[in-house]
Amino acid sequence: MYTVKMKGKTVEEAVKSALEVLKIPRGSAEIRVISEGESGVLGVFGGKDAEVEVRAKLDKAEEAKIFVQTCLDKMEYLAQVSVAGQNDDTIEIDIKGDDISRIIGKDGHTLDSIQYITNVAVNKGSETRKRIILDAGGYRKKQEKRVEKIANETAEEVMVSGKEIELPPMNARERRIVHMTVKGIKGVSSHSIGERADRRVVIAPEK
Repeated sequence: MYTVKMKGKTVEEAVKSALEVLKIPRGSAEIRVISEGESGVLGVFGGKDAEVEVRAKLDKAEEAKIFVQTCLDKMEYLAQVSVAGQNDDTIEIDIKGDDISRIIGKDGHTLDSIQYITNVAVNKGSETRKRIILDAGGYRKKQEKRVEKIANETAEEVMVSGKEIELPPMNARERRIVHMTVKGIKGVSSHSIGERADRRVVIAPEK
């Protein structure tokens, strides 16, 4: 929840209530007064409450964290979300909890889906886009090491045999890991072939 509308006897009272709901200090809020309210007859009868809209000013990392936590809560998964790190281009979000296997899903599909909608939601309407990467229980790190090992072993086999080798179909993240790994090995190169779900990496002797 980034924005709330709140009513009160005065603007100040409505703002205070909104800040308590958002759990943020006044300096981290954008405040829009919808109505300043009206005093009733003799200050009692026919009065109208003041109404404000208060929006939390968040950086992308905090917004991503809150968005992911909200998604998981609505899915009724027991998990805690934190910002693991960030730089100019990337935000890393870490998920811990009791429902990690369900959050990851088969072959990481559920985690990938949550990551996709988080990227769309957080970057929507923004001039500066950031790539948001979600990890759950160290799943991404383990997958990265597994793919790096496959790339290294295959590259060695290619150098010995002198023949190119096609790897099994991989998702975009896994292919990127292979390309980056092979880039650091002299004597071999890599390129991708195939379409969509059949997209794969070929490791070949460097010409």
